[in-house]
Amino acid sequence: VFERDGYDIVFTPVLDPPDRIPPERFNTLHQIRGFRKAELLGCRQGRILLLEMDWFIVWDPITGEHHHVDIPPAFDKLSYLYGAVLCAATDQSHMHGSCHSSPFNLVLMSPCQGYEDGTPPIACVYSSETGVWGNPILTTNRCEFARCNPGILVGNVLYWTSKSVNAKSKYLNLDQLGDDIIEFDLDRQSLAVIKGPPGLNHSTTHQIIQSGDCDVGLAILSHGRFEMWERKVSCHGGATWFLQKIVEMHTVFGLPPQAEGLVRAVEILGYDEENGAMFLFVDNNVYMVEAMSMQSMKLYQCSHHSYANDIHPFTSFYAPAIPGGRGGAGMLQDM
Repeated sequence: VFERDGYDIVFTPVLDPPDRIPPERFNTLHQIRGFRKAELLGCRQGRILLLEMDWFIVWDPITGEHHHVDIPPAFDKLSYLYGAVLCAATDQSHMHGSCHSSPFNLVLMSPCQGYEDGTPPIACVYSSETGVWGNPILTTNRCEFARCNPGILVGNVLYWTSKSVNAKSKYLNLDQLGDDIIEFDLDRQSLAVIKGPPGLNHSTTHQIIQSGDCDVGLAILSHGRFEMWERKVSCHGGATWFLQKIVEMHTVFGLPPQAEGLVRAVEILGYDEENGAMFLFVDNNVYMVEAMSMQSMKLYQCSHHSYANDIHPFTSFYAPAIPGGRGGAGMLQDM
């Protein structure tokens, strides 16, 4: 997983040897020319998306290759920018995850056109094949929030929800919450704002997931339990959210229940699209929880100050040999 630590972007390996990659191997200062500080927007299909000042950086940690993409003029005055990088390979034999030399698309989205929420979102798509941004994509739907969780890809649609906040924070601002969900359809190149399930506008911790039927779902953490929702669209186009199950939190982690009146502090840190797993912070540990089965595994200890940021699961693989005669394993393990 990658996360931001101060001004740096750090990597924490979660695999056991011999698959464990040294954290120093994926070092932004060594691999990215002129790197200073950047916002970590997401990881997908072996690439990482960073926002640094007035440009994006699309970075492949396996090869060290990186691309700078300037923010388009329609967005350079906007305060809140979010993005997603996706492989653009169209070859049917292509397997995502080893996309090192494949073209990519970059989706840029701002939930509001200005400094405050309550205005319609705007989006734009960059193609590495053409090297240009497309026309801005607009919607008339207004959005209640300005700060977002990282975008999650379900099928061929990207979704953003309001930013999860620490319920115990002294600076908790409930105005940051909302039941809107921003939806960008990659096939139709369309942008929309849809409504989430009941209770989302009161939720401080939630996560877009993919349901068992490959529909968009939502995990809401509320009062020591998980509410797992799924959105179904009828043949007539109507959409309804269904509550699939409610799971007591302590049973997921194998922990004793809290005393009456107390609620264990839990934060959802991120989501692994490829494996359908959430990452959560519980009692100074980071757990991975499979969203459908709710089976959990403790990954590593984490100090209290470092869990405030989102973590971004990173998955990639490499061929047995790469150009130049070096094996992929040797390339990753050699320092």
